[in-house]
Amino acid sequence: MNVTDVSNTSGATDNIQNSPGNDAASIKNEFMTLMIAQIQNQDPTNPIDGTEYVSQLAQFSQVESLEHMRTNQSMQMVMMENLGIVQSAQLVGKNAMVPAADFTLDDKALDGKVYLEDSVESLSIDIVDSSGDVIKTVELGSQEAGDTAFSIDPEALGLPPGEYSLVANTTAGDVSKKADTFIQAEIEKIHFISASGMMMAELGNGLGTISVLEISEVS
Repeated sequence: MNVTDVSNTSGATDNIQNSPGNDAASIKNEFMTLMIAQIQNQDPTNPIDGTEYVSQLAQFSQVESLEHMRTNQSMQMVMMENLGIVQSAQLVGKNAMVPAADFTLDDKALDGKVYLEDSVESLSIDIVDSSGDVIKTVELGSQEAGDTAFSIDPEALGLPPGEYSLVANTTAGDVSKKADTFIQAEIEKIHFISASGMMMAELGNGLGTISVLEISEVS
């Protein structure tokens, strides 16, 4: 009777494990076939020790379970990405409020807000043209802490279409400082960057492309 040595079998299983292109399931099947053949051809006077086989099978089962987990995780990630794309696509055509100071003005009024950390005695917004000159100042008076809304009406302020910037100035007692401005613009397009997993929004009024995470309000 031709009996294969156990040590040779171990080497064969090592080769199976290291075979390129095989997943855990196929390797496990090959190992089972080899194990059954080994048992059928064993020397009755010198039975094979099954400890090594049991250990190998346990390892294959662990690897197989990990592969299933990775596959399920990948599928869940794809589903979440697709869901995010569908939900974000519903934002197209809506108005987003985002942190910004630079914008492009056409013939329509531009809405925005100033965020104040504390109450102020006076709040004013300078409108700066592309040359860096302050051409208009909107006085908003005393304001409480929080958001203060404003609107830039090109007709009322006599502003021609073009590129502008906003600078919000506050005064409280002897302290003068700048405040953060937010501008509202239409969401024109949504696209997904797979490499970074980021959803980006293209906005009108020259605000460019930003992450949807930067949007503070949608209307």
